[in-house]
Amino acid sequence: MAKEHKVVQQLIRDIISLRVAIKQFYFQKVKELELDVTYEMVQVLAVLWREKELNQQDIAEEVQKSKASVTPLIDNLCKRDLVQRIPDPHDRRNNKIVLTEKGWEYQSHLEPVQKELYEKIIKNSQIKDISEISNQLRLIKSAIE
Repeated sequence: MAKEHKVVQQLIRDIISLRVAIKQFYFQKVKELELDVTYEMVQVLAVLWREKELNQQDIAEEVQKSKASVTPLIDNLCKRDLVQRIPDPHDRRNNKIVLTEKGWEYQSHLEPVQKELYEKIIKNSQIKDISEISNQLRLIKSAIE
């Protein structure tokens, strides 16, 4: 195998490893806070904290999952009274997913977790390096697409 292939192979392993580490970080913090949500549910909540309301397809795109796999996440968030489905007045086939008051309250618990993660990353890296890595990852993604 060419040296370049090995370098790319290691990059992919490192990206996957980073993704797992981030998921484990959130899993541990959610457990410590005794919140009744999974990492995947936190991803959906985070999208809604940012966007306020979205349909299921848009949420699926934001969290990079299929619409079918997002359905049970939203169902479980509804059961926990963190989100609700509101009929879209412009399209009867569609529902808007919105946060409940409890869903907004979870933001105050999880925002410090996110800040802690960011601080850990910033502590061990230069911001210009983080920016360059981010730019390179976007270029790699564009090359694949």
